Amino acid sequence: MPESVLAQGAFDGVAATAAGPPLAFTSRAGQGAGVGQAWDLRTRTALGPPIPDFPDHRAEWAFGLLPGGAPVVAWTHRDRVHVHDLSTGGELTVDGQPDLLGLAVHGGRGAVVAVFGPASDARVAVLDARTGGLLAEFGVWLGHWTAIDRWVLHATPASGPLVGVACDTERTIGLLDVEREEEAASLPSSGAHAVLAPGPDGPPLLVQPSGAEVHVQTLDGDPAVALPAPGDVGAVAATVAGDRFLVAAEAGDDLLVWDAASVTPSRRVPVAGRVNDLALATDGTLIAATDAGLRLAPA
Repeated sequence: MPESVLAQGAFDGVAATAAGPPLAFTSRAGQGAGVGQAWDLRTRTALGPPIPDFPDHRAEWAFGLLPGGAPVVAWTHRDRVHVHDLSTGGELTVDGQPDLLGLAVHGGRGAVVAVFGPASDARVAVLDARTGGLLAEFGVWLGHWTAIDRWVLHATPASGPLVGVACDTERTIGLLDVEREEEAASLPSSGAHAVLAPGPDGPPLLVQPSGAEVHVQTLDGDPAVALPAPGDVGAVAATVAGDRFLVAAEAGDDLLVWDAASVTPSRRVPVAGRVNDLALATDGTLIAATDAGLRLAPA
């Protein structure tokens, strides 16, 4: 099916749930402040009212499905962490202004992972997504300088207690286990945008661009599977849709989608406007946040 426009405007971020119904969340520039919005992709409609004063930096918000099936978005605003349950409309706030946010599972509970810089002596706080209570707190070495240009990788609930901390300018991704309160592994990075995705066999996978290829690898360091593209790859996304593991990437003026059982793209979708972020929903819908609107390419 052809590409369609779900909403007009300049969208800078998009994320989709890694399990359950196909839901997405977006951020876009507003009049003087950003706006966040949830979407039900089954009906192609907004889910709940827009959230005003929403951050435009992708590292400052996180969206995902928690254990039990609750879709949650967390973000920072004015020295507070906000956690909003889209299924109930309930919201809690916790004092703090972390540099990075992600989601995880801690002891069977949904959790918000907040990382406070500087990166050389960072502090990780794990908060109960229901109550805001502190579940864990530990320090971690994330390299040099600050948390600028870093972001948290997660595919909650498939990624469990694991989150990755990636950086645009470094060649490693730190994999943190928030239950064990330690760095579990250090994975090679292309230094470009990377994502964690639910794996078709259970454990999550790391997906990242590398020149004119998309690399897909396990978290235990196995060699990456390379999916070739016709040009340099920008934003990437991945998900499990039914029994298929799908990978998407921006390459030139096209969006490509692979059924990862083959190195040949199964879909090629021309896209108008600069692609700022990319997501794949659990029904296979491809969502692109662009300067020219929020664009969909149904499975």
